[in-house]
Amino acid sequence: MSACILCIEDEATLLADLVEELNAAGYQVIAAHSADEALLLLEQQRPDLVLCDVMLGGDSARDGYFIYHYIREQRTDLADLPFIFLTALGQRSALLDAKRIGVDDYLVKPVDYDMLLATVSSRLAQVKRLNGYSLSRQGSFRERLQSIFAQLPGAVLLCDPAGQLLYANPMAQRLAQDEGVWTQDSRGRLCWLDITPGSLHTFQQYATELSAAASGERRVLALERYSHTGAVFISVLSLTSEVQALTDSTDNLLAVFVSCAQSRSLPELETLRLIFALTPTEARVALLLAQGQRTDEVAFALGVSASTVAFHLRNLFSKTAVTRQADLVALVLSAGWALPDLSGAVALTP
Repeated sequence: MSACILCIEDEATLLADLVEELNAAGYQVIAAHSADEALLLLEQQRPDLVLCDVMLGGDSARDGYFIYHYIREQRTDLADLPFIFLTALGQRSALLDAKRIGVDDYLVKPVDYDMLLATVSSRLAQVKRLNGYSLSRQGSFRERLQSIFAQLPGAVLLCDPAGQLLYANPMAQRLAQDEGVWTQDSRGRLCWLDITPGSLHTFQQYATELSAAASGERRVLALERYSHTGAVFISVLSLTSEVQALTDSTDNLLAVFVSCAQSRSLPELETLRLIFALTPTEARVALLLAQGQRTDEVAFALGVSASTVAFHLRNLFSKTAVTRQADLVALVLSAGWALPDLSGAVALTP
């Protein structure tokens, strides 16, 4: 399939000429006369390269620089997209300004179509080489991830702090397909379904905090749902080191361990007791709560009073550093998900 070029030019005649030349060279072309048209096209289709006039109708607030910054700052899914400026401003200072912010190439009007086609071809070939190298690394990376996360009992998602999904193990895929817990949007980002705005805000806050946290730092959260099927319990773990290096990212990656009422994976009582230094009774209380029992049901199951359960619950909050029962349940459900050593038996360096 031929490469697709997004061509943005407010001068109708020149735009028609550009489209004709690019089509004749074998490229698909989508054309826009303004920044607004270009943004709409970017929502609908992913081009392989952008050719954009600097001045668009004289609106300095929504010119070529506006589109460039939008792509680089808000569309992380287009990070590898070559961006070429087309302009009547041939001064050296204008060229340097564009280069300093990272614009890939800068062509001056009147258009030299041979130079234009050579530049487009060169940039596309460069991206192809880099993507080929990246795909080879990612293929090995994904194979190793599968071997790591397949060992775990629960659902695991791997994403960056912006929510770009990199991997979902089979259990996580079942939660998406069979139970509608999560999905991906058109840009490949993780989206939680049926979750209240407050919970979504807290999740994003935790993701931001963990993006610069030490490797192994964790947050637990109960994502409240609009429906009455129970909360989704998640544990978010910060990953750095080899995993971060393999994705060429400056931010940490996040491993999101997911459980809900339909797919709970409880740790053994002794495991829970050892992890949080709990007494046997405290561990039993925590496990019963994680099974969905109310505090009065826990009291009945253990043959104790409600005040005794409340006493154990206060101790649990103190030992686990959480303040809500829902977050305690999320922590219990994540306790059995011990992430294997990423630099040990399963080496992640190429």
